[in-house]
Amino acid sequence: MSPTKCLELVSGWPDFVGVKDASGHGHGVVGVIIGENEACPPTVFRMEWPDDIKAEINSSKNRSGKLINSDLEMSGLLLLFLVMEEVCTLKSDSHIALFSDNQPTVSWVERLAAKSSAVAGQLVRALALQLKQKACRR
Repeated sequence: MSPTKCLELVSGWPDFVGVKDASGHGHGVVGVIIGENEACPPTVFRMEWPDDIKAEINSSKNRSGKLINSDLEMSGLLLLFLVMEEVCTLKSDSHIALFSDNQPTVSWVERLAAKSSAVAGQLVRALALQLKQKACRR
């Protein structure tokens, strides 16, 4: 990965905003995307986790599951961005805001690293590559 350029650091109102929530209990992810400074069709999406993912969710009924809630939340954030790519006209100078209520996910994205979860580390890497490809400011 290359260093972040100062021009990529922004403060100010975003062009597009995405909010999501993911859960193993609800077995899926839901999200909302809206345009703020730029036009974008308001979009609501929901995706249920596939059965193979559900089978790996760690819970009181499945102590051997390899996926924790924070892994699902990080997955949801990546899915949010992928949907945003489809419904919004993202340009190289687009300023986007992705919101999560999961503290580990927020920390992983801020640092672009996840030491405590190999799964989340791969998801953070995938999100970073997507952001770099679009050259979006976060």
